[in-house]
Amino acid sequence: MAPELLNSDAVEYQGCYLWRPNIDDQERPAKRRKRTNAKDHLDSAPRISTVPLLRGKETQCSVHARLALFDVAWKCHEKLISHICNEATIDTVENVSDFICDHKLEGSVGSAIPSGLITVGPSSSIFANLVSSVSARLKLQRKVSVINVIPSQTSNLKSALKLINSRGTGFDVDAENDNQPEVYQVLSFDKRVVSTRTNREQRGRRPNYDLQILCDHVRIHGLESIILAFHDSEAFEAAFLTDLIDLISCWNDRIPFVCLFAVKTSIELFQEKLPQRTIRRLQGLEFDVAHTSVNGLFRAVSSRDETRLCWLGPGVSNLVLQAHETSIQSTASFTSSLKYAYMSHFFANPLSVLLRDALPSHTFQEELYDSIRNADSFRHLIEEELGRGNVEKAKNLLNRNDVLRETVIREIKRGKGALNCLVAAVDLLSSLHSWLRIKTSVSWSNLYIKAIAGDLRDSTIIQDALLAVRKLPSDAMADLLSLLVDSSLPSVSTHVDDLQQLESEKDGAEPLRSEHDTRHESLRTTVVAHKVELSKHKSSLSKLDLSYSRFVDRINKALQDYLHDNLINPQELFLHEVLIYDLKSPHREVFAPKPRYAIERALSSPRDYLGCDCCKGAQHGLSGTHPATSILYQLYLESGAIINVSDLRSAFYTIIGTEGAEDEDAEQEMAQYAFP
Repeated sequence: MAPELLNSDAVEYQGCYLWRPNIDDQERPAKRRKRTNAKDHLDSAPRISTVPLLRGKETQCSVHARLALFDVAWKCHEKLISHICNEATIDTVENVSDFICDHKLEGSVGSAIPSGLITVGPSSSIFANLVSSVSARLKLQRKVSVINVIPSQTSNLKSALKLINSRGTGFDVDAENDNQPEVYQVLSFDKRVVSTRTNREQRGRRPNYDLQILCDHVRIHGLESIILAFHDSEAFEAAFLTDLIDLISCWNDRIPFVCLFAVKTSIELFQEKLPQRTIRRLQGLEFDVAHTSVNGLFRAVSSRDETRLCWLGPGVSNLVLQAHETSIQSTASFTSSLKYAYMSHFFANPLSVLLRDALPSHTFQEELYDSIRNADSFRHLIEEELGRGNVEKAKNLLNRNDVLRETVIREIKRGKGALNCLVAAVDLLSSLHSWLRIKTSVSWSNLYIKAIAGDLRDSTIIQDALLAVRKLPSDAMADLLSLLVDSSLPSVSTHVDDLQQLESEKDGAEPLRSEHDTRHESLRTTVVAHKVELSKHKSSLSKLDLSYSRFVDRINKALQDYLHDNLINPQELFLHEVLIYDLKSPHREVFAPKPRYAIERALSSPRDYLGCDCCKGAQHGLSGTHPATSILYQLYLESGAIINVSDLRSAFYTIIGTEGAEDEDAEQEMAQYAFP
């Protein structure tokens, strides 16, 4: 069908033509074969992100249960970590938001650009979270547009301007220009057609790096601030930053630019890479971000919680914390390592399904019973029952599945309670150490690692704390008891009443002191056979001091019994493999990879990676079925310091060649083709 033309009588003198197809008269396109949408298959099929365990015999119900347990266990930790990080940066968010709100479009061409220099340290995720929090806060107060400028996306000035236009306006300028050629490219001499176009269409097509596009968008929508957030500012080239700052300063009277720079090193080093004329174009203000302590995050995710499903073991905990101390890692990497630990536990351990609060009978399949009976903790339980003389109970656990199921449900619940009490005892001991200000103070993370390993009960850490408690006077003991009121130590209120009764009986403002106080001890010097001997002598105590000494002994005994009863050895719990995750090898392979070792092993034993049957007979030697690169690498290892290429080629031909081959020329040709 021919197009309908405007002014068809003067076609020869018309500068352009308008194509107006008649849609009603067009023929209907041919019907195509219906294809099945892949999305429909994904929606209809069950979404399982892990394979069935127990040699592939695990039921789908158990698989879904393990995935649901992982979601429950990790999402609460993820929310907690996010809340702690946001609380740490809330002051900085408020200061940056106030700084941006104070800026108004009153500058002239080339005036200084309001800029915030934010020292974020080695973590790159802190600045991203800070910018998102600032953006969410500002959008409630005024109209702003936040543009993230990332070094990998802005290789030069032109690409940076294009990115600023695209993200500042909210649409792809290239897509608009390409998809609507009739708007910018079609010009008509018909006045009626021109009058229906907007002013923007009359100006024609602009380059996608022209900031006038962003200027028009700011004027039309009434934006009050255009925030340029430069992630990893040290990664930008100095020439690029200089040109970009000089350019946007020319638009500062029409576009309300505000720059935020993420500085990982220091403000001085960042200023050294920029020329003085560029620095004068920035009206900078420094902001410091409070960094979240990794020990604080670890304590938050490992603290006492009645709804907690599992705990991290000493090996994994020590590995994660040491990796953060020995190398510069961010909070995001620490969170990723914790998440990987939970993924490894719930995705690779079929016994993790036992952590459900309600365990239906169909969850226990025959293969799951066999896995429970193969666990080390089950063997330890059988040995304990036999040692106590409970032979019949041991037989029932080995032969009857119903007895084993009831035991598992009961012991899992008891194990969770015991581990929660262990963490509560760690909290109490940590509070004692921090309040008593003992010289050999230990962090909460180290106390947890020692406790979960079973090494804290008989350690000198407890002895030092109890010895310091014995020497406290009555006024300090009152402060300590007020600290222990909120703890899980039993009968604290009774001890408080007893101390108040003793305080009411004393005369004067001097506090009561126990017999363990150093003020009741004195040194005596005696001379025996021309030798000087020193001996300690305790002064006589008053009746009230003796009563206070007995009170201190009761407090000391209560603390000692509580710590001894709750600081158990978790390895003695039945099914501690389910309650505690302590596999270090997955973390070492993922977070501390060894690429050189992996490549060398792949070249030395290619069958371990290829899984082919042709190399089965030559696992520990050279074979013609190995890849050419593997053969050359092994020949290189066997050669000396000086390699003869001719001998290397001959040895290569010998290995890949076949004895008694019918066509030696073809075999040699294939060898030459394989030899690099």
